[in-house]
Amino acid sequence: MKLNPFAKIILVGCTVLTLCSCSARRHAGGTGDDGMMAAGGPAGGAQASGIGDGDGFGGAGGAGGNVSRRYADKNTYYFDFDSNVVHDQDKPAILSHANYLATHPNKKIILEGHTDPRGSREYNIALGERRAKAVAELMKSKGVSPNQVRVVSYGAQRLAQDGHSEEAYQEDRRAKITQE
Repeated sequence: MKLNPFAKIILVGCTVLTLCSCSARRHAGGTGDDGMMAAGGPAGGAQASGIGDGDGFGGAGGAGGNVSRRYADKNTYYFDFDSNVVHDQDKPAILSHANYLATHPNKKIILEGHTDPRGSREYNIALGERRAKAVAELMKSKGVSPNQVRVVSYGAQRLAQDGHSEEAYQEDRRAKITQE
């Protein structure tokens, strides 16, 4: 099949736009805040892209249309020291993602749990897992199938911030939604 020059330009343009709309996230290596990574969990420096409007996640297709779009780019949720309690201000964004997943049963996500580097490796793995599971349970309570969510704990192995200040530690204590 032979394409005319105009069709080639459109095809190349669409490809470039698609690639530009993808956002790669940098993951630093390291260890967690409270100490632990899930036993048998992945290690290393793999990258995952965030879920946002570019792939339709959290967009139309669920209740609250504009609300879903407003929260679609928020895929990282922060926790207090040694805690796996989801903050009230994060719940609307999490529920927006849950609404999208509930209405798109073929979509799957990974919930990554992270900690700051304080604590033992085992403790940080367990805490990272509890953080990711806290977000997963909130999503499941809104109709997301357990088959759509995979929980992984990196503990303190993928720090968001290098450094040993409270500001850096706050960035490390998180759960993050990535695409499967």
